[in-house]
Amino acid sequence: MKHKIIAIWFFLLVFTVPVLAVTEDEIFTNLNCPDKEGCIMIVVDCTCPSSLEIKDKVRAMLDRGLSEKKIYDNLMAEYGKGVLATPPKEGFDWIVWLALPAGVIVGGVVVYKISRKRMDENEEFDIEYEKFLQEREKP
Repeated sequence: MKHKIIAIWFFLLVFTVPVLAVTEDEIFTNLNCPDKEGCIMIVVDCTCPSSLEIKDKVRAMLDRGLSEKKIYDNLMAEYGKGVLATPPKEGFDWIVWLALPAGVIVGGVVVYKISRKRMDENEEFDIEYEKFLQEREKP
């Protein structure tokens, strides 16, 4: 029984560690190119010298065993928040994360109200048209 528990823990540990490990490509896809000359590409796709430099820095930090959060913190300290492709979910940047769902909800309500109003207008037209046809049929 004890051997089965140890075997289960071993397999869980072996299969979960690769899932928890962050890859350099995952970090590269979350970074903007820090080029000051107007490059607007994501680091994973960019070939600017500054993009290649940041890739080397990230690889060095991963080799030192830094966590993903620590890597992002170091890069933000060096390049500013603009280096992140997605804004962090803190402070004023929460507005970006809340604006999209709020916009979808408000837009859905507006579309629903407009469609209900038009349905009501169409129903009124149908009722008036039926009255008109009934009056027309009367001698």
